[in-house]
Amino acid sequence: MAAGDTTSADVVNKWKSEVDSSKAANGKAHPPNPDADAQKAIEKMAKSVLLSAVTWDVFAPPPRNSIKGKVVPRVVNKFKNRRKLSLEIHRVTPSVDPGEKRGKETFSYEECVLRTLVPANKRKSQEVKKEAFTRRSLDKGSNSTFTSIRDINVDENDDDDDRSVNTSMEGTNGVLRDTGGKNFDGWKPKYRFPCRSVTIKSQHKKSVFVLIQVQKVKQERELIFDTMGDAQTFCDTLAREKQNEVNRAEIRLQAALGDIKLPPFETITLLVEIVSGWSLPIGDFTSSDPYVVCMLGREEVHKTMHISKTLDPIWTLKTGSLFLLEVESKHLFVEEGLTLLVKDYDQFGGNEMLGVVKVPAHKLYQAKGERMELKLQPPPGSRETEIGGYLALRCRRATEYDKKFMAGYDESCKAVAATEIPKSKTSDIRSIVTRKERVEKDGTKKFKVRPCPDPENAEETDWMTNEQIQAEVMKPSRHWSHAGVGDKGRIYVEVLSCDGLPNLDTGGFLGNKTDAFVSLVYEDVYVRTDTIDDCLSPRWMPWSNRAFIFNIDHSSSQVFLGVFDFDAGGVFDDHDLIGKATIDVTNLRKNTDYTLSYNICPSSIVTGHKIQGKVTIRLRLEIPDERKLVLCALEPPKPVYVNVKKRKDFMVVRQTCLGRTDTDVYSISTIKSYVDELRAYQHSLFFIEDALMTLLLWRGHFPLKIGSNVIRLPVHSFNAFVVAILLVENPRYYPSFCFLCIAWLLLAVMGWRRNSPDVWGRCYSFGEILSQLITGESKAGPHDIKPFEGYEESTAATKQFMKRVADAEAKAARDYAEAQKVEEERLKDLAEIGDADADISTKVGGGISIDPIKTALHPVQLMLGMVCGALRFVKNVVIWEEAYFSFWIASGCIVLAVACLFVPWVFIMKWTARIIVWSVFGPWMKLLDVFYFSKLKPESDKEREARELEERLLRRLATTEAASRARAIREDATKMRVMKKYMFGKFSVKVPVIKQDRYYDRPLPDSTAAPHQEKAMTLAELAMQEAGYNRTRLPGQTLVGDMIPMVETQTFTAAPTGKATANPDALARNAPGGGEKKKSDSTVSAYVKLGTIVGAAGVLTVW
Repeated sequence: MAAGDTTSADVVNKWKSEVDSSKAANGKAHPPNPDADAQKAIEKMAKSVLLSAVTWDVFAPPPRNSIKGKVVPRVVNKFKNRRKLSLEIHRVTPSVDPGEKRGKETFSYEECVLRTLVPANKRKSQEVKKEAFTRRSLDKGSNSTFTSIRDINVDENDDDDDRSVNTSMEGTNGVLRDTGGKNFDGWKPKYRFPCRSVTIKSQHKKSVFVLIQVQKVKQERELIFDTMGDAQTFCDTLAREKQNEVNRAEIRLQAALGDIKLPPFETITLLVEIVSGWSLPIGDFTSSDPYVVCMLGREEVHKTMHISKTLDPIWTLKTGSLFLLEVESKHLFVEEGLTLLVKDYDQFGGNEMLGVVKVPAHKLYQAKGERMELKLQPPPGSRETEIGGYLALRCRRATEYDKKFMAGYDESCKAVAATEIPKSKTSDIRSIVTRKERVEKDGTKKFKVRPCPDPENAEETDWMTNEQIQAEVMKPSRHWSHAGVGDKGRIYVEVLSCDGLPNLDTGGFLGNKTDAFVSLVYEDVYVRTDTIDDCLSPRWMPWSNRAFIFNIDHSSSQVFLGVFDFDAGGVFDDHDLIGKATIDVTNLRKNTDYTLSYNICPSSIVTGHKIQGKVTIRLRLEIPDERKLVLCALEPPKPVYVNVKKRKDFMVVRQTCLGRTDTDVYSISTIKSYVDELRAYQHSLFFIEDALMTLLLWRGHFPLKIGSNVIRLPVHSFNAFVVAILLVENPRYYPSFCFLCIAWLLLAVMGWRRNSPDVWGRCYSFGEILSQLITGESKAGPHDIKPFEGYEESTAATKQFMKRVADAEAKAARDYAEAQKVEEERLKDLAEIGDADADISTKVGGGISIDPIKTALHPVQLMLGMVCGALRFVKNVVIWEEAYFSFWIASGCIVLAVACLFVPWVFIMKWTARIIVWSVFGPWMKLLDVFYFSKLKPESDKEREARELEERLLRRLATTEAASRARAIREDATKMRVMKKYMFGKFSVKVPVIKQDRYYDRPLPDSTAAPHQEKAMTLAELAMQEAGYNRTRLPGQTLVGDMIPMVETQTFTAAPTGKATANPDALARNAPGGGEKKKSDSTVSAYVKLGTIVGAAGVLTVW
């Protein structure tokens, strides 16, 4: 009988001594057998007690499928290796997760294994071989072919079974090696096989031929027993134990399952993500190169890549964080879940194990993608009982999308879901040799239609006159690109033309001119028009790629438009920015056809707003429920990023959103621009002065029309007078007045904007947004604006204001010059008096000084940028550029002002003062001094240390919680960045959502607006339109979901169940379903919603 125990102290002590010797030699601990680390860790996670064992002495030739077994003659190897077989039954008690030990019953199960033991040293090997030779010599029935001990003792090193394995089996990571057994009577454990993995193929006299299959390892071995009786006993015992192993496996499964009921024959596919680790042990001198090996039982199912030089690694898609585990449910529980081995990668030598994590099977089976944080346990053989470090992972059932994604994932593939950008065939040679205009026989001048003629009528549209081209441009677009995934509405944008563009190409006298294209960025979408070659006034025709539909996700989002000169050069030759414009749709109205012209400039953030031409677009808003736009302003917009796969496109997107100037790069001109912007806020003093004069002098401002006469009433002056009287007589109204002042200011500015002579500078009114919130529809109808409407009044007002600013600046310059003159006279008088300095100390300094200007000024530039950004946002809210934010702030202040009217402030203040005075200043404070303060003893050193320790623990707890939240945010951001790089491209641009421009891009005076006339369609025509006829669907770059997020998609229009169409209003009256109208909320329901929302806004404002 031979005994082996997987928790033997002898082996652990032996391993520790080898580690110590390794430390002394190399200054670093490495296990002697790195390939066996996985098995050691698994065996360490469970306690095993030997119940019974049966042993046999055998000869074990090399495996038949090994190199030695095939090449070396059998007569040489047959009796070379003396072995001892041990068929053992163990009672195994798995370890319990430290977080689950409390209140959880531990279970144990029986396991049958076959162990192979070898002589522990050379002396023992010689002894057993001599004994075997003597025994076989005395055996008369022996058929042995050796006649002396020399035939047996062929090799002094008898421990070579592992080196005889075929090279095709080298990737086993030591799964057959027995690392947990202890020495027995001069024998040491070599291999360990589960009983179920051993199959007897045949028996011939004393020889038994077995097949051993463990994972991918397959060995065919011959075991030569000393007697035929031993061989038969081995076969019978193994067959009996294999039959018993079936019952043991069922008992083990039921114990592992607990209360979980598994469907019969269930196979599941788990998606597992190794998220991150933190505070990991140091494997090298000061850091580690950690990676994770995932084991299911003794099988390696996954291995991540190593992250260099960090103790806080974050594994991503690129570094192997994700893998699929397809496993039978029963097998998952039998193997007790996953074992994660955290190792330190070393380029030379063995990889040191840093720690072990056991993930129970029930957690994996029931996981739904939540984040699990698991503490590292010491590696096998470590002297430490507890180590630092944590590992975070996620797990859930894999969906079909997950399986498809993982099956098709290839790191070499980039931007697998990116939208293709229109390509241009422009070139310098083509520009020179291509004819752009011609004169007909009748003297009519015609131009080449670009980028191509109408595919449906190519002959007549190849050459057209200027008037024909302009008329054709204004026709409706034939093909639309539908992009984005928002659900608040849609923006229809058509790029019509550009005028007055500069020539950025060389060789203009030869016909090589600007090759213009227009890029548009809205939220997470980037699109481009076709390129018009060699034209400074390009026109995009209805059949070209010029029309786009953007889905609205947030009410503050803007459409960024950039005009570029196409450059067909190399990779590092960027497309040249001509100019950009920002289209603010916040104060535009739905169901209106806008034809808008904008000046384009290289930058709208810094000084240098130089006009480089004009762009004309056609725009329309389609908003089914305006209430959604109002409500979405209650939440701050999410960060939006656009990824592209080429550097040229990256520069196009970046300059379209931010302009030519990069404000993050150090620049003196940028600092000067910020300073000029801050100085420009002085102009607000003029508005404050006008407001005070209007308020105090009772100047009329509110127009009231009586018949044909218009009377302006001083409403604000009257309100201020009434409020002032109430405050003087009732001071308790001061808190309400504070909130009311904020709302009053916003409403007054809103009124000023509404009365602006510039029709394109007007905003939504408070009442209109309130109507949107209550009914879902604005009470204001579509815009109807004629060309140059209000242009003269607006120009006159602008000239008057600029004259006022110029006069103020001239006066300030005169005052400054006079002050300078006075200062010079004072210095002259001081010079005549003489220097009275009595300091006689030695002066130091002087000489040549190199001033690190960039180091000193770059932080100042960044700080000024943040200050200017904050001021721009405040200004936009105050002047109702961010109309919905302004509405909610005004509403919240009104609600709080009304609520404060019912608070008894006088009573609260009076009784608060009484309580403080009577509690703190009374004579009974002497009793407090006698019985408390006088008895206080000075704090001892131990008490002070205990108090400081407690304070440190509290601070550490708060810091740990904050660090945990920050770590989760950092992990999500890192993983999302890598995922978006793989899906859409490696270049990423953050798209501004909140308005950040210093200069506002207003439509030019020739812009127009008219109510949209919806064409009545038949049911078939509307169904084709809603099905996406003549539309291309371009998905946005919004990823939804966890672990493997997917691109959020949206259909064109989904008709409700039981309805023929989603928009019955667009049907002709005689068409089927044409008489149906959309239902809106009842008045009571709308007001209930309004009260709830306004109350929430008040609470939010207080918070």
